Amino acid sequence: MTVVALTSARGAPGTTTTALVATLTWPRPVLLVEADVSGSSSVKAGHLRGEYDHRRNLITMALAHRNGAMTLESLRHETIPLTEDRSRLVLPGLATRAQTGSLSDGFWSSLSVLFAGLGRQGVDVIVDAGRYGMRHGPDPLLRAADLLAVVSRTGLDDLVSVRANVDQLPGAETDAAAQRRGLVLVGAGRPHRAAEAAAATTLPVWASMAWDPVAADRLNGHDRVRTGLTRLSRSRLLRSGRDAVSELLAACERRRQWLEGPADRAVEVRSG
Repeated sequence: MTVVALTSARGAPGTTTTALVATLTWPRPVLLVEADVSGSSSVKAGHLRGEYDHRRNLITMALAHRNGAMTLESLRHETIPLTEDRSRLVLPGLATRAQTGSLSDGFWSSLSVLFAGLGRQGVDVIVDAGRYGMRHGPDPLLRAADLLAVVSRTGLDDLVSVRANVDQLPGAETDAAAQRRGLVLVGAGRPHRAAEAAAATTLPVWASMAWDPVAADRLNGHDRVRTGLTRLSRSRLLRSGRDAVSELLAACERRRQWLEGPADRAVEVRSG
């Protein structure tokens, strides 16, 4: 099982599009969780073009948690298929920002426990956590993830913002050593390259997504592409997504090998 959480330090660098592309190009069954508390479900309104049951969303899971009825079955009931074979699912986000008060740390922690159950069923999880530091945000999901990827563009102001906030990310005291935090760049070389981004932010660059606004617009609702991605499969966006997924899985494997190393390393991570 692999859980990858995507977050950002500022604005809208492309976290949701990156999470959606990663989900659609993931090599195994996977669930995308829209955990961004800043507003309504981008995937449901965009990629799904508002054509699915609006009642299926994160807030229904929060109500189930409040009533002690949050289970794997209830989680699956709230998901929507992103592909016809149902190997890629999404748990849509909030309907409105006004609903954030129902999202407690206890809810997020219980949701992370359910991810382990999905893992036993062979399902990985990608979390779109939105901007880090939001009130009622999914911090427990970030702490529980195998990888915590900060999505950023490569402008100087973007990289400075990441550097200013990197020490506030969950587990900052130990995660650098545990290889759990890294960057996913959107538009590497526009203007700064990966090596420059890593030096500026102190985070390793795990992967890069192509700057392809035309394909991103089509993916996010401009075209009806939910039932098939043939028209986009050769786009720079989807091709870079497949490469990024491979790099993220490789980063996860490196972390697992690190954790399975000498016993003193495991003790160091647990104590952190």
